[in-house]
Amino acid sequence: MISNKYINYNLIFNISKKLKIGTTFLSGRNHTGHICVHHKSGGVKRNYNLIDFYRRINSFGFILKIIKDLNRTAFLGSIIYENGLFSYIILTEGVKLGNKLYSGSKKNFKGKIKIGYSIPIKNMNLFSLLNNIELKPYKGGILSRAAGTSCFLVGKKQKLVILKLKSGWNLYLSKYCIASLGTVSNMLHHFFNYKKAGRVVNLGKRPTVRGIAQNACDHPHGGGEGRKSALVGPKSPWGKLTKGTPTKNKKYQILKKKKYKLIR
Repeated sequence: MISNKYINYNLIFNISKKLKIGTTFLSGRNHTGHICVHHKSGGVKRNYNLIDFYRRINSFGFILKIIKDLNRTAFLGSIIYENGLFSYIILTEGVKLGNKLYSGSKKNFKGKIKIGYSIPIKNMNLFSLLNNIELKPYKGGILSRAAGTSCFLVGKKQKLVILKLKSGWNLYLSKYCIASLGTVSNMLHHFFNYKKAGRVVNLGKRPTVRGIAQNACDHPHGGGEGRKSALVGPKSPWGKLTKGTPTKNKKYQILKKKKYKLIR
């Protein structure tokens, strides 16, 4: 492990400040000021931390600090590598301060693959949980980045690997895509209680109103005098059916949904 006398904390602090960008909250409005996305407004000022989703450095690094970012549910870890590079990564569950992690497109180390290591999926063991997964090589991690999420490595083929998503669908990826071993940190985020409406408004969310309680010009369910029951065919504000009619064409995916859904 790196000794404290070899770490220049002032230099790391200056680098970490450069990895932060100020953001502006658009409140769901476009360039003309019209609302395009409903239920968005307000929110606390926040900075965006630039995160390394690629992790192809081919060296070991050490966790210096654990951060809670306002823009995402998972914890972030500030990591410094043996070659001197510094970056933020999405932390996996079980990784603590001072832990040694490997990131790279090749397995240049001996021994077992530990939790938090980021390597190509072809080197992972079958039936292991993965997070921060690339859909295509050198595209960066996209899948399973929220708190407590992961994918299940079900099978391997000659050039492809099969992942079972949390929804039950099977996904075929290249075996050269990079992923991290384990589940994303902050698994108890789902049970967090905000306790008051003001804390939800600070996240940038506005309250939702039932369609029955709106005017006729604002929603297909609106209008009328007094209380009334909902329509037989519930509709969205734009007149599309919202219950019973799927909006996604899944005919080409229907064969991929298999019995693995019962494993999770």
